Amino acid sequence: MSNFNLKSYFTFLSRNKTYTAVNVFGLAVSLTFVIIIGLYTWQEFYIDRQHSKAKRIYNIGLNMDDGTWRTANCHHAVLRYLRSRYPEIEQTCGFTAGSLKLKDNGNFVNLNVLEADSTFFSMFDFPFVQGNRTNSLDQKGNIVLTESAARRLFGNTAVIGRTLTTANDNHFRVTGVVKDFDNTFIDKDIQGVIDFSYTINMANMDENFPHMVNITGAASFVQVREGCDFAAKQKDVDAYFQTFWEDNHPIITRLDKLYFSGLDAFLMQMGNLTLVKILLAVGIAILLFSIMNYVNLTVAQSGYRAREMATRRLFGCTRGTVGVNMFTESLVMCVISLLIAVALACACAPYASLLLDTKLDLSLLASPLTVGIMAAFILLVSLASGVLPATILSRVKPIEVVRGTFRKHTKMIFSRVFITVQNIITITMLACAMIMSMQMLHLTKAPLGFNTENIICIEYPDNYSSQNSGEFEDRLRSLPFVKAVAPSCGTPATGGNNNTVTFDGEKREWSFQFISGTPEMMKIYGLTLKNDLHAKGDSIVYLNDMAMKALQMKPTDRHLSSRYEQIRYGYFRKNAEFGGVLNELRIRNILEEQHPLLVQACNNIQNPWNISILVSGDPVEAYAKIKDVYKEVFHEDIDESSSPFVDKYVQERFKQELRTTKIVSLFAFIAIIISLLGLVAMSTYFIQQRAREIAVRKVFGSTGNQIRLRLIRTFMLYVGIAFIIAVPIVVHFMSKWIEQYSYRIVWWPWIVAAGAIVMLISLAAVAVQSWMASNENPVKNIRQE
Repeated sequence: MSNFNLKSYFTFLSRNKTYTAVNVFGLAVSLTFVIIIGLYTWQEFYIDRQHSKAKRIYNIGLNMDDGTWRTANCHHAVLRYLRSRYPEIEQTCGFTAGSLKLKDNGNFVNLNVLEADSTFFSMFDFPFVQGNRTNSLDQKGNIVLTESAARRLFGNTAVIGRTLTTANDNHFRVTGVVKDFDNTFIDKDIQGVIDFSYTINMANMDENFPHMVNITGAASFVQVREGCDFAAKQKDVDAYFQTFWEDNHPIITRLDKLYFSGLDAFLMQMGNLTLVKILLAVGIAILLFSIMNYVNLTVAQSGYRAREMATRRLFGCTRGTVGVNMFTESLVMCVISLLIAVALACACAPYASLLLDTKLDLSLLASPLTVGIMAAFILLVSLASGVLPATILSRVKPIEVVRGTFRKHTKMIFSRVFITVQNIITITMLACAMIMSMQMLHLTKAPLGFNTENIICIEYPDNYSSQNSGEFEDRLRSLPFVKAVAPSCGTPATGGNNNTVTFDGEKREWSFQFISGTPEMMKIYGLTLKNDLHAKGDSIVYLNDMAMKALQMKPTDRHLSSRYEQIRYGYFRKNAEFGGVLNELRIRNILEEQHPLLVQACNNIQNPWNISILVSGDPVEAYAKIKDVYKEVFHEDIDESSSPFVDKYVQERFKQELRTTKIVSLFAFIAIIISLLGLVAMSTYFIQQRAREIAVRKVFGSTGNQIRLRLIRTFMLYVGIAFIIAVPIVVHFMSKWIEQYSYRIVWWPWIVAAGAIVMLISLAAVAVQSWMASNENPVKNIRQE
């Protein structure tokens, strides 16, 4: 009996199926989340570390609006100025986003591309699949495709030297294939790279710099010589910027620090360090839960194994041998749970990738480093999980088992602490999840002053809207589920166009928003008026209160003021009539900074940007049929880079916050499940400890309800203590979190609600065990004792 025999352990597991299932389930689920979080964290911190010159490459961003907007974007022409002043700059690279409309057997295929300098692949070490990176962009007509784009366009055939033809008969020669831009700072939707000179946005062209340009229209990088710290020149570069670009201050960030810099960016993907920290904290908490539960369940079952251990001791086992046996059993349990966890992680990876908005690389699980880390991790978890049970059972004295006093000597103080800690974490996570969910619901359902339900908004394809838009609109109106159709340049959800103006003789800048559409657009979005002047004409302009103030008008005015001509945007008519003042209207979303707004209603929209469609019935089914009509008319697929459903489009502004909320809510749910298992373990052991007391009380006349009340009251005390400790923790974190929103809920009642939910769950978990104990025959336990 001195040698360890796994057969006896598996016999024990087979006879205690609930114990086995709960332990394996708890550990496996916990390890699944640890694996997924580990992969995600590894990938996030490894992003862009593949670039050999990362410590010599610097991003040039901008600090704007008095520090309220910090972006990683800056106009491409700035690179020319920097090269001329700083000889330590070896090369520069700028890029912006574009799109190619490719001919494809009578149809068109849209390709999202980077319009980049020829230095792109010499500065950044993105791995090539085909072609030569050194000369892939050395000529203007070259294009480098991503691996998925090459497969989509040409299948699995060779692509080098193949030609792509655009709708306007430009020809591009494929000179390389690069791996997809997954898990990097480049936007993952990019499908190819072409020369910067193909940019068609006048505001992004160097020729117009520094006037009338999109100052954040590009991503700009410089590569400096070895040993140079370009970030140290921040003040000098700032002073230099003022010589050609007043009031715009540069932000210099090294490439390997860019991803978690917290800067805003378009064209590039930025990491969320807060989310990574939350995931790490929650993953550790869930793992601790499972270890606590293993300890509690194992010790709860120690009474049943006491005789086995006492017998081993009688046949020569030392205390150390018993301890080693318990550690080995813990290791076996952890290995089984790990194998299940790996399978679960692979099965859950697609959903996790969608939730985390990144592609999890499962191949990392097979790397020697990962295997080594998991092996070391399992050993540590096994040791942590087996220490307390091994300590208790190795101290078993045969005489204690014979006398029946073993259970009385194990007070399980640690288990009581563990249960309290579990409840603290569970209440905290549940309260945070509920507060975040309610706040997000509050933001996405906030009254904006315009309708969002059952509206589909589609962007017209570039250069083709004028010739085919009329046919598309007529086809839509013939569909039975379409209630109204309105072409427009901008909508209340997108915000239209912006024009910043300084009136003659004034210093203040006014930033105006312009939206133009047919009268049906006003009806579709439910735009209403404070005072309707019932103006007649082909072009009628409505103003919000801020625009009335900026144009120095009164509600009683019958015509637009002379200031209108100074701000009038291109597609607004010169002789437009003033139609009245709009009711309160918040464009885009409830948190968006609002501007003076002009809405033009006219019968004929030239070159509309988009079309809004009010539908009846199921919007998803309606959209599927609208897509078919769109393909038939324009011979291409709808651009679905943003949601076509207006209500979902508004919610996309809070995409990152909603994702964080979903993650926290998911982990809160898992925490509740694992905490529930812990309560079952603790209540099982506690009732075993008090079996004789319960029996004696019943013999002396206590009712089942009285006994149940005494048992339940003990566990409710743990929840009460946990709630008192959890409240200040939640208040500390959530008060800071919710302050970032100007439109927010009253959040403190949800802390009480979280405590009440955990208490009800605890009550339900303990009540079953208490009912069984209170109804057990007292003779059984008295005889055993």
